[in-house]
Amino acid sequence: MLRQFNGIIRAAITSFALALCMPVDAAVKAELDRNRITEGETVMLTILTDDPRQNLDTDFSVLEKDFRILDRRSETQLSIVNGKQTAVVRLLLTLEPRAAGEALIQPLAFGKEKTAALAVNVVPAPELEPGSQPPVFIEVDVVPGDGPYFVHAQIGLVVRVFYQQNLTEAAISQPEPSPAVVRLMQETPYQAERGGERYRVLERNYALFPERSGELVIPPMQLTGRLVERRTSSIWQPAARGRRVQVESERLVLNIEQKPDGFAGGEWQPARDYRLTQQISSGDTLRVGEPVTRTVIIDAVGLEENMIIEPEWPEVSDARIYPDQPQGITRDDGQWVLGHKEFRYAVVPEKAGELVLPELNVHWWDTKNNQARTAVLAAQTISVQPSALVPGSDPSTAIAAPGASPSGLPSVSGSAGGASYWRWLTLLFASLWLLTLAGALILRNRRSNTNGIKASSRPESGNEPSALAAVQSACKAGDRRGARRALLRWIHEFGPQEGRASLLEFAAGMADPGIRDSLLALDSEGFRPLSDSAPENGWNGPDFWKLFEAWRKQWVSAENSRRASVTDLYARENRR
Repeated sequence: MLRQFNGIIRAAITSFALALCMPVDAAVKAELDRNRITEGETVMLTILTDDPRQNLDTDFSVLEKDFRILDRRSETQLSIVNGKQTAVVRLLLTLEPRAAGEALIQPLAFGKEKTAALAVNVVPAPELEPGSQPPVFIEVDVVPGDGPYFVHAQIGLVVRVFYQQNLTEAAISQPEPSPAVVRLMQETPYQAERGGERYRVLERNYALFPERSGELVIPPMQLTGRLVERRTSSIWQPAARGRRVQVESERLVLNIEQKPDGFAGGEWQPARDYRLTQQISSGDTLRVGEPVTRTVIIDAVGLEENMIIEPEWPEVSDARIYPDQPQGITRDDGQWVLGHKEFRYAVVPEKAGELVLPELNVHWWDTKNNQARTAVLAAQTISVQPSALVPGSDPSTAIAAPGASPSGLPSVSGSAGGASYWRWLTLLFASLWLLTLAGALILRNRRSNTNGIKASSRPESGNEPSALAAVQSACKAGDRRGARRALLRWIHEFGPQEGRASLLEFAAGMADPGIRDSLLALDSEGFRPLSDSAPENGWNGPDFWKLFEAWRKQWVSAENSRRASVTDLYARENRR
């Protein structure tokens, strides 16, 4: 019991300390639940801040010119994510516009902070006789109201259920248009007036995606419930009675058009907006054989993630391209579907010079303006250095400047004899190099057979401490590019994988999701247009070093255990 009490006290002290650390002048925002309503309806204005000390009381009289303030309440939401406590304070105002037209919510001042101005479009209410409206009814609207509607393009369906307070046991059927995919996006309650009667309203916003052209029928939706009346003759017998009611919406028929003839693109992608961006990641010095990652990002309004098509690449010379599995998500803003998809490619240059990541073009149809458009992703050029034959050596010393002659050799130029001389000399050195390489490989294989393990899997080599020190120093300093460069050197010389493995390949072999995600974050941010002193997002150097150091110790221990378990066939006790 005492331990639990102490824990509560510590949590309270921690929360108080976190609150003291929060900025005094936190941002204050204003949001509306809807920006288009009918005359007589209410709209919810939300004032929010992430500073619990921020006073949200201010002069709201500026709102009374265009609105009546019907209700006012506040709420606080606390959450702890990754040990960090956050708080969001909200002030909710229920507003009723005074007249049809554009009602303006003026900026509101909260200390040094000021909210942005917001506008509400108030549509005139239909002319109705008092008492002509039933106690329960349904309204259905289609967005856009005048079309056109295309196959696979989002259609907004707005369903409003009007009911009085004495309605109970209410249930409404879901829209079932065929053939189409239906997605519920937002549900908003508010109040409205029709024919002199006050109603509660439940508004639901759906996204419809027609699957083929022709007629799309939206059948009537049915609402059932019970209108309750209470007997007032005796307070001791408050029994309720009521009658069952059943209402339905009108039947809608929409004409769905095919892909327009003016669309020249291959894949049909209809959207209200379509954005194409990219991220390039690599070290500050890219060499032949080292990968650069190009992430193509597509954001579309009115298009689900599974409808976003992968862009086609033109042919790229002097490089190999390895596509990764695309990742995507579908969200919504209450009215429109928001599709987000990322296509990631590892591009490995095979030749020194300039690596050109080509321009990408995506054809899409603008459903808002009813015309074809093309999204363009600009080409990117990256300088590629020759591959270093000796790890850690300066390649500039191995490449002579134009017109200069190598030290110790005669300068020969401008004659056929000179060209022949250099040709035979090159072949001689190439032959000697190949013989040396073959001898080294034979010697390594013999040693590998003798030890019973692969030479590339031998941890704790003689020069490894300096390589580790470089990784540690860069990580603790927060030097992202230096850490990536030093880590690649360690992977190439001392890592568990043979050859010049990339960070992506090294991360793929990690079972721990923590270090794997940190490696991917380091790789993805390797070529961002930030200075070394700029703040980083997604990768923390000191935290990564702790994860890497712990993983390496486990790997070294496992390798030593495996090595000890291998029988030495050349040991004296095993000879016969």
